[in-house]
Order: sequence, then C-alpha cells, then structure tokens
Amino acid sequence: MLALVAAVTRARAADEPHGETLGEVVVTAPPVEQEPAPRDPTAFGTVIDTRSAPTEVVTLDEALADTVGVQVRRFGGLGDLATVSIRGFSAGQVQVYLDGVPLSRADNETVNLADLPIDAVERIEVYRGATPLAFAQAGPGGVVNVVTRRPGATPLTAASAAYGSFTTRRVDAARSERRGPWEYLAFAHYLGSAGDFSFVNDHATPDPADDVTERRLNNDFDLGDLTARVGFRPGDGPLHATLTSDTFVRASGVPGLGVAQARDARLGTFRQLAHLDLDLVPRTPIPLEASGGAYVLYERQAFSDPRGEIFAATDRVDRSTATGAQLLLRGALGAHHLPGLFLAAGHEGFATDDRLEPAASPPDRTRLRATVAAEDEILALGERLAIVPGVRWEVFRDDFPGTPGLPVAIRAGGVRVEDFVSPRLGVRATPLPGVTLLGNLGRYARVPNLNELFGDSGAIIGNPTLRPEVAFNRDVGVRLALPARGPLARAGLEYAYFDTRIDDLIVLVQQSQGIVRPDNVTAASVRGHEVAARARLWSRVGLAANYTHQDARDDGDVRVLHGNRLPGRPADEAFAQVDLAWAPDRPLPLGAPAARLWPGRVFYQASVIGPNFLDRANERRVPSRLLHDVGVEVRLPLGGVRVGLEVKNAGDDRTQDVLGFPLPGRAVFATVSWGFARERDDAGH
Repeated sequence: MLALVAAVTRARAADEPHGETLGEVVVTAPPVEQEPAPRDPTAFGTVIDTRSAPTEVVTLDEALADTVGVQVRRFGGLGDLATVSIRGFSAGQVQVYLDGVPLSRADNETVNLADLPIDAVERIEVYRGATPLAFAQAGPGGVVNVVTRRPGATPLTAASAAYGSFTTRRVDAARSERRGPWEYLAFAHYLGSAGDFSFVNDHATPDPADDVTERRLNNDFDLGDLTARVGFRPGDGPLHATLTSDTFVRASGVPGLGVAQARDARLGTFRQLAHLDLDLVPRTPIPLEASGGAYVLYERQAFSDPRGEIFAATDRVDRSTATGAQLLLRGALGAHHLPGLFLAAGHEGFATDDRLEPAASPPDRTRLRATVAAEDEILALGERLAIVPGVRWEVFRDDFPGTPGLPVAIRAGGVRVEDFVSPRLGVRATPLPGVTLLGNLGRYARVPNLNELFGDSGAIIGNPTLRPEVAFNRDVGVRLALPARGPLARAGLEYAYFDTRIDDLIVLVQQSQGIVRPDNVTAASVRGHEVAARARLWSRVGLAANYTHQDARDDGDVRVLHGNRLPGRPADEAFAQVDLAWAPDRPLPLGAPAARLWPGRVFYQASVIGPNFLDRANERRVPSRLLHDVGVEVRLPLGGVRVGLEVKNAGDDRTQDVLGFPLPGRAVFATVSWGFARERDDAGH
C-alpha cells in the first residue's frame, strides 16, 4: 500500500483532497476523535466537516470537488449551476439529500449545488457507490447528504462578513442554545456577487486568432437562506423530537454560453422545507431503537427569457410539492445480529404555468414512491468480521395525462408503474488493530424521470417505454489508522478499487431540428482507483492528499461513440493541502517572539485535474490544469474576532468544465468573523 501511494505521488505531483481533517474543512472516514462516522458499516464514505465555513469563503461544490472519487461540473463561477458526479456517474445518478430529505425531483433529478449554502451546514456525508439503509431513494452513483447545524452544548452567538473579487459579499448570523430539555438554533445567510469575471471568448473555434477577452454579463445573483430548529430532548426520556425549517430564496441572471451571452434571461428560486424528526429508544427486553419523521418541501422556479437568448422566448413558472415519511428500525438479536428495517413513502406533484402561451402549459404530473429495505449486520470472530447482506425494493407510480396542445404522434401520457429490487452485500474485516478491509457488491437503478417519460412540452419528446438505467457496482479496499508516534499525532490511509457496469443508459437522440427524444441506446463502464491519506504532525501541521484515477468509457452500440471517454470525467484528479497552525500554548519553534504571535494558521491547497473531454464525440478537449489556493487567518485579541485572507486559483488558470461555460480566474476574499469556532483550536487540538 505504501508503495502504491508513493507511486501515485510521483505520478501526479500532487494528491487529491481528503484527509481525515486536513485543513479545517475536510474530514475523511474513518473518523477520529469526535468526528461523525459514516452511517454505513461497509460503504466507502467521507464526512466533510464544514462547521468552520463561515470563517472563510467556501462553497458546497468546492468542498465536494476536493473529495476523493467526486467530480464537480461547474457551469460558471461562484453561484452558478454546479452538479456532482461520483465515480463517473452522472449528476442524475447521484442522490442528494438535505437532512435526510431527498432533493432530487422526479421531473429532473439534477440538483444545483449552488442552491445549498454551506455556511449553515455542519457536515456533508458522501457515500461512493452505495446507498445506506437510512435513505429513501437509492442512487447508482451513491449519496450526498447535507446535514445542517445542530445546537451545541455551549450557547452560540456568532456573525461573519466577507467581501472580495467580482463584488462578492457574504453575511452570516447565528444563535443557538440549550435550556433544559429544549434547544433551538437560528442561522441566517446572505451571499451575492456581480459575477463579472473576465474570460476568453474563443468563438467556438480552435483558431486563437479570433479569441477575444470579454467580461461575463448577466451573471449576478443574490441568495438568502434561513435555517431554524427547535428540539425537545429530555435527558432520560425515550423520545427526542426536532422540528426544522429551511427557507431559501435566490434571484439571478442566466448568462448562457460564453460565445453568445444572454443579457436579459433571469431565474428566481424559492424553496421551503419543513421536517419533523423523531428518535425513540424504547425500554424493551431486546435492544431496539427507532427513528423517523415526515417532511414537506415546496419549490417554485420562475424563468424568464423574453428575447429567446437561451433557447426560445420563455416566461414560465414551475412549482413542485413533495411530501414524505419514513421509519428506520434497528435492533440486536443476540450477540451476532444487528438487523435493520427501513420504510418510506413519498409523493411529488409538478405544475407549470406558461405565461406566454397559457394553453401550452402541460397538465399537472405526479410520482408516488414507496421503499422497503432491510439488512442484517452479521458479526463474527469477536466482531472482527461483519457480513452485511441487504435488499431494497422501490415502487414508482407516475401519472401524466399528456399535453393537449401537442400533436397526437408526440403526445406522451398515461399511468406507468415500475418497481425495482436492489440487492447488495457488504463485508468488513479487521484482521489487525488499525487495519480495516472493506468490500461491496450492489445492483442499483435510476428510473426515468418525468421529462424523459412524458416530455417537457418543448424540445423533449416523451418516451414512456424507457427502461431504468441499471448499474452493477463493485468495490474493495483497505483503511489504515496509524498510531501516534513521535511527531506523528495521528495519520490514516484509505485505498479503494471500484468497477461498475451501467446498462440501458438514457441518451437524448436528435429527431429533428431542435427536437430530441430520450432512448436507451448506450451503456458504460467505469473502473478506477482511489487513494486518500491524512496526518497531523506536532499538533501544528496538518497534511492531507487524495488521488482518483478512473477510466469511464462508452460501451454502447453506437459505433461512432463506442470506446469514447464519458465527458466531464477526467481520468486523473488529485488534491493536496498543508496547513500550519499556532497558538500561545503551541508556539512556532522560532524562539520567544513566536509565543507572542496571535493564534492563527496559514494553508496551501493544490488541485490537479487531468485532460478532459467536454462532449460525447471526444472532439472538444481541455488540457490538464493545476489550481492553487492560499490563505491566512489570525485571531485578534478582541474577544475572539478572526480575520482571514484567501486567494483562490492564485495561478489565474482559466478554463471550463462544461462546453461553452467559462470559469473565473484568480479571486481574492477577506473575511471577518466572531463567535464561529473552528473544529479544533488554532493549535490544532
């Protein structure tokens, strides 16, 4: 294993992100000290600690992009559309949750990471290639669960503000406290930017003679988020209850492609989520615990493109309402069985108002979903071996009457019922202290969404005969936790090999000018390696690195595409970070003057992204890039005030992740915060 890591390091010149807690943002399983553990006993999971996010300018897509096995596709700069891919799977094949509530909608599963502000988030759980028992909707690529903040044992009153490049501004305010059995939290967040970065417009040609430098237009945004939580937790009572509300609002321009910028297209988003969570530990002869809850989610999006700069003249409002409930039971049968049962049901309704042509508005459509899942963790050899068989059954009922204004030939509609069984098997073995072996097999599916089945009354013609995309996932690997010795305070290493086959991939097939129809026309295979390492030296220096190699290929029957690399999946990605922290009780080894330095830290991050194709035909290629981030933060002797300065993309690399959408170059941000403590103190404890 050490030889493998050394080889990876030499080959890439930098390794990819996740250490157990390398800087102050990212933590990788297996957890150490008080870090939260992944929810699955055998899955390869990463926990990203984001409690320090208000002390710097960091976004959810940035935190995920630095994670081993994860790729983020950005359609622009800060605040623009960003989607997540895990182990080569598309964004629609990855399920995204907020506090366990599914955000992926049945009309279009893709979740915009920019609509999930990170400052009010406590941690992000990433499960690669497996869906733990506690989640209602399985994802072939895995799961991302965003967990908002909880009140801590110490009352919190905090605020922060930041300003930087492209007229970016951010303000946070938080208050939380526990009083007897009651607890509450309120977190308000604002983020806005002009987004007017400069970029090179190549006019979609390889000839550099026609390249010109322009400024991004209509790329401004303002968003606000308010998270409120009230909990009742009696010390010795069997029932804990928490009511959470999250309100999100956003107004933004939609600039479109770099070669033809849209000046007037606008998008407004409003999302309201409320969920009640219950935890019950009944006093029964058999150890048993239950958790569950119910949620209501309402979302409204208004898109206006009066001049048809994006596609065609548009002024429409899309509304969705999702409700659901779930129950998770876990127990112990003797000393060797830890069974679990999960039940969930959800309903989604969608409505669209076309304000330019009301008669063309599609009728309401709905999806009803039910999930039954079970697993058993079988322990043996003094718990050094765990075998976890599991099965998941999901049933879907879709109802779409068909759009009256469309010709009969393309008027898809009706009722469709589909079910899918997902078996899985996981193994965990601990042959030696600090050595954990993991392996998983699983079969998962993505059921076609409503737009694919029934169309969108625009460019997409529905295809009710579509089959689910089916993935067979396999992975195996090892985790090493090294004991503290000498200057080494702690260290860990993780390696995983994964191999996936995806059949019946759904692709939009051109039917005529401007009209496409989805069909099951291709397949894909993805295999690769993941390595992640982390360490802390002398309680001052944090080190973390990770590297992902993946070979994602089109294996379908389309001859001109067979063997091509899947777009947006670089073969190699690496991340490395080093940070140095100090405080009066842990001064730098620079003599007596160092003991008088204000507590603080400096950090450096490097991200390496290999060459990448932007299209399925593999005709548009972007070269590899190396991104540098640097920063410094000090705590002033003014009641816990922290001041930070960071430079992102210090090398001013300018490129794109998605065809035609430029990314910004160098950006500088300054932050002043008070009351937001880091995961550890400035000495790295």
